[in-house]
Amino acid sequence: MLQTTEHLTLVKSLRKQIQQPELEAAFTESIAKEKRFFSISFSIEPVDVLAAIEQLPNKDTFQYYWEKPTDEFSIAAAGELKRITQNGESRFRDSSTNGKTLLNQVYHVKGLEHQNATVHLFGGFSFFDENNASAWSNFGAASFTLPEWMIIRDGKCTILTVTFPVSSADSIEQLQNRLFEALTSLEPVCNVGEYKNRNESQNHVPYSVKVNSEFQHLHWVESVKRAKKCIEEGTFEKVVLARELRLEVEKTVSETQILHKLRRQYPDCYSFLIRQDSSACFIGSTPERLAAFQSNFILTEGLAGSTSRGKSATEDAVLEHNLLQSTKDLHEHEIVLDAIEERLSPFTEDIKHPKKPGVKKLSNVQHLFTPITATIKQGVSRTEVMKNLHPTPAVGGYPREKAVEFIRQHEDFDRGWYAAPVGWINANGNGEFVVAIRSGLIMEKEVRFFAGCGIVQDSDPNKEWEETNMKFIPMLSALNYAGS
Repeated sequence: MLQTTEHLTLVKSLRKQIQQPELEAAFTESIAKEKRFFSISFSIEPVDVLAAIEQLPNKDTFQYYWEKPTDEFSIAAAGELKRITQNGESRFRDSSTNGKTLLNQVYHVKGLEHQNATVHLFGGFSFFDENNASAWSNFGAASFTLPEWMIIRDGKCTILTVTFPVSSADSIEQLQNRLFEALTSLEPVCNVGEYKNRNESQNHVPYSVKVNSEFQHLHWVESVKRAKKCIEEGTFEKVVLARELRLEVEKTVSETQILHKLRRQYPDCYSFLIRQDSSACFIGSTPERLAAFQSNFILTEGLAGSTSRGKSATEDAVLEHNLLQSTKDLHEHEIVLDAIEERLSPFTEDIKHPKKPGVKKLSNVQHLFTPITATIKQGVSRTEVMKNLHPTPAVGGYPREKAVEFIRQHEDFDRGWYAAPVGWINANGNGEFVVAIRSGLIMEKEVRFFAGCGIVQDSDPNKEWEETNMKFIPMLSALNYAGS
């Protein structure tokens, strides 16, 4: 087995970083410690992780993609060794507990020193504590997967991590063969010289709207009016209402082509893909980070209040100025900041953020934006912090409980994982989660896109409707680009 694999690129990379005696010692120790999985990380030649996902012919199993081009950071992962699923009010805490248990069952060895050269779990949560909608049935209310392999590209460093089952009955030779078999199967994924063009066509994807837009508009106007009445009565200060755009497609949609369009058009956003099986794939390119964790440090942000981009530099500057002066948008943004501080306070200390918001400019919209940093208190788990942040007022409302209940009662679709936390976390306690807005659910014959906006006292129902139409544009444009 060793002689027949030594010529392979991945095996050569492994041999340069981890010597045979070290590898055998690791196998022996993993068996002695009765671990369930063996995992190995080492550096490889650069790989475009989205192209790696595109090379996978099998859509029946777990696939994951994550990229923020301006950060030069991206992830691809696939294959399912173990999936953690949770439901109900304790899903954040249970996911944390069971995730730590699973990570402790993995014996890991690495050929380089890097904070992400370790075992990762990938997944996310639904917006509500329960997630029973048929379209989202395979996603659940919380789901995290230990993959068979992952590639992380961080700047100039590219890391491959391969994981496989191990038991006390295994011999060192069996484990070594299992490792080399995995590396052999990944050669077509990691070696661009072996790539096949699986998306040859980039033709327009014919589609038709499945839900009567006039009826949707009437329902929307009525919901906004009810929300404003609740605000006037003091039930809540803000609520975020969303729409679902359901499209019937006549041909197979290429999720990777949609994402290729989105990552080029929105390099400052987080593009993602989460596939649980062949029935549906959740994708998006969101500008909003919920939380990034590193050691005991958390970085989050307030993102609320928006306007369009100008067709000229002058118009764009005027729109930015007006946004920064808008009483309505500044009030909406202030609500978000106050709520985030309120939710962080019990679990963190040394909360910091600029006194005035800046503007985050995307290709078709610009948002009021404030970065927030804090230190997590001793003994507090990251998921405990995240649970208290979700949903932010930017996608839920304020006060949270009453706004979320209004959403549950008055929206005409199931949010599923839309506007919920999706991301990753690793065995070193580092991780990152985003708010899954500007997103869509891709199925065999149907595509569902989602968009929402914040409703406050002086919101105009028709203007808010047009704002959601504007927010649908990125996903519709990418759909028009993608075909197969």
